[in-house]
Formats: sequence, C-alpha cells, structure tokens
Amino acid sequence: MSRMLLISNSGTPFLGHCGEMIRSFLAGCERIAYVTAARLGDEDERYGRAAKALAGRGVETDHLKLDIDAVRKLDQAKAIFVGGGNTYALVSRLRQHGLLQRIAERVRNGMPYIGTSAGTNIAAPNILATNDWNVVGATEFTGMALVPWAINPHYQEADPAMAPGSETRDQRIAEYLNCNFIPVLGIEEQTAIQVEGGKATVVGQGRARMFVRGSEPQWLPAGTELSLH
Repeated sequence: MSRMLLISNSGTPFLGHCGEMIRSFLAGCERIAYVTAARLGDEDERYGRAAKALAGRGVETDHLKLDIDAVRKLDQAKAIFVGGGNTYALVSRLRQHGLLQRIAERVRNGMPYIGTSAGTNIAAPNILATNDWNVVGATEFTGMALVPWAINPHYQEADPAMAPGSETRDQRIAEYLNCNFIPVLGIEEQTAIQVEGGKATVVGQGRARMFVRGSEPQWLPAGTELSLH
C-alpha cells in the first residue's frame, strides 16, 4: 500500500515548514535516495542543500543521479525523495532513464515517497496542472498516477487587489478542465497531502482546493480526507 508525502514548498527556508513532518513520515528509515533530476542547473548544489537540511533532522541521503547506477540505487533504496525544479524536465529525464514507472511500481509496493513541487506533480496521472514552462520540449505528459487528481503546487487564491485583466491560477485550472476530466488539486504553500493506510489527508499549515469539471471549487482545510478512487 502506498505511503506518500506530497509537499507544496517554497517561499520559506529549504524544507523549513515541513522538516518535522518529513522526520515523522520517515520514522524508522534513516537513509533515503534523493533525486535532483528536476533541477535545471547545478544538481550537486541542490543535493548538498537538501542533504544538509535532512541530516539536521536525522535523515541521511544518497544522491540518485541519472547515470548508469541509477536503477541499482533505486532498487536498493528504502525510501525516495524527489525534489523540485522543472516538472517537464523531471518527467522527461525519469522516463528516458526507465525510472518513472519503476519508481511508481516501488511506491505501490510500499516504498515511502516524498515529493516537493515538481516531485509532487509527477505523482499525478498527468503533469498538465504544473506552473512550469515546458522549456525542455517534452512531448509526453503522463505521470505516475499514484493519486487520482492532477496537482497544482504553490496554489494561490486570486487576490482582489490584482490589476484588472490579470490571469489567475483559477482561470488556468478552468482552462485545463475545459479539456480534461481529471480533477485538479491545488495545494497552498506550507501544506502537503499525506497518503497512508489507503487514505489521503491534507496536512500542514494551509489548505488544498479541489477543482472538478462542472462543479464549484471546494476548499479542503488541514485534516480533510480525500478519496483515492
């Protein structure tokens, strides 16, 4: 049965709001594989920051780079953390190296999974609700389908003070729903979805918002359970 922590994280020190959440989620698992493939830039720098932040919470890491050892490292991993960056780059690179569905299979078989931002996006059936630009020219947009909704991390409610005519996140999601039947779950900052024991729960300091074609969006405060079917 899947165990996942799908985090919306930015605007705070790295893993600042979710450090204790991660430590609790990984209780009993002292070493994890960390994936930096979403990073468009220095992956070693990103890994170093992540490793330092996680070590401060009692979690040791191995850098799972997309090289000839990637499959072996994944197969040996006790848990996996997929960090943020560009979602299109992440899904393309993982698919190219034969890791996307391999990760999904391991998660379905019980390997704990943590995703932040792009790493959260790819748990969905597709990545079309991402905020990222497709700067890598990706042509395949399916994710791991570990949850039944597309995900929009860093979700922000429209600000009434915005200039007239400004495009809002809600409008972009409405455009998505005009072309897709898969619902969208917007996740505010400092918020996560924890999947465990066959159920998904909103956790953290913010809220989530569910968008379903033909229905009004629904706010989901912390503690709300979501259907995985």
